[in-house]
Amino acid sequence: MRNMARKRKVRADRIMILFLSGALLVGLLGFGIYKTMDYFMNKPKNNGGEIINPQPIETSADVKVELVSPDSYQVYTSDNEEIDFNFIVAELRFTGSEAISFDLGNLRTSEKIYLNDVSKYLNVLNEKGYKVNKLGIVNTIVSQDKEYTCKVFIPFKTNSYTLRVLNSQDASMIEFNLDKNVYDISSIKFDTQQQIEVGNTNVTVSSCYVSEMMLHNGETYNASALTVFTFKINANKVEGNIMIEDAQFIRNNSDEVIPCLDQTYQSLRDANCLGKKLVLGDNGALFFETSAREDNPDFSGYLMLKFSNSQDWVKIPTILE
Repeated sequence: MRNMARKRKVRADRIMILFLSGALLVGLLGFGIYKTMDYFMNKPKNNGGEIINPQPIETSADVKVELVSPDSYQVYTSDNEEIDFNFIVAELRFTGSEAISFDLGNLRTSEKIYLNDVSKYLNVLNEKGYKVNKLGIVNTIVSQDKEYTCKVFIPFKTNSYTLRVLNSQDASMIEFNLDKNVYDISSIKFDTQQQIEVGNTNVTVSSCYVSEMMLHNGETYNASALTVFTFKINANKVEGNIMIEDAQFIRNNSDEVIPCLDQTYQSLRDANCLGKKLVLGDNGALFFETSAREDNPDFSGYLMLKFSNSQDWVKIPTILE
């Protein structure tokens, strides 16, 4: 009887061990599947190496989100077909009982757009020549203080009069009147009178004109049989040995890419500043030549500049004055 009881106990212990081992294995497997799914669902999205979505962060408890004031937002709208959405730049106040750490994924519009997933909209604006960096928006809400104020980007497509943003953390709601504080999106677009900042260097790309009398290696020649587009460049602020390394002009009407004429060319009005050190207060120009004279040249397009202190090209929409 004792042997039989002992065998029953050993068998029961084995069953219990197998059960616990199986339960542990299932638990580990489930945790692994969860972490894998969580990674692929929440990893940042990279849009062509431009603006990417921020990493999710752990949200502090009891963070309240509200407009700084009833009118602390701007509604940017466009009738231009190249931009198929509108957007709000809203100044929000985040408050809590401890240091603020808030994931913008907790904020969702009534069109189900999460505010930590807006990079594709910002990249479109960048590509079309809009000054996104001038909007002062942030995508990470972290502060050592118990109160934090900043501007956030809120895209929308609705034709309604209102847009709501839900805070899923506490189910609170912010409502925007889309008929108030309305600005045309063109107000934040580069034009040929805008200042361009690259690092600590600041230049103005000013009036454009068509050059007819040109110099090549110091010899004057008549370029009236050609079309030579000219951009004037003025250095407002220069730090270090900075120059415009390369430049291109891309025309809207043909997508033609025109390279900049080298330093051996200049007009009777302006010296060529390509490949020369920028000097504070000094004026120069960039020249782009096409093969035939145009009576009514279309100068709309994009001026592309490559500065020596940056790996990126600066893209500037242009209009003939």
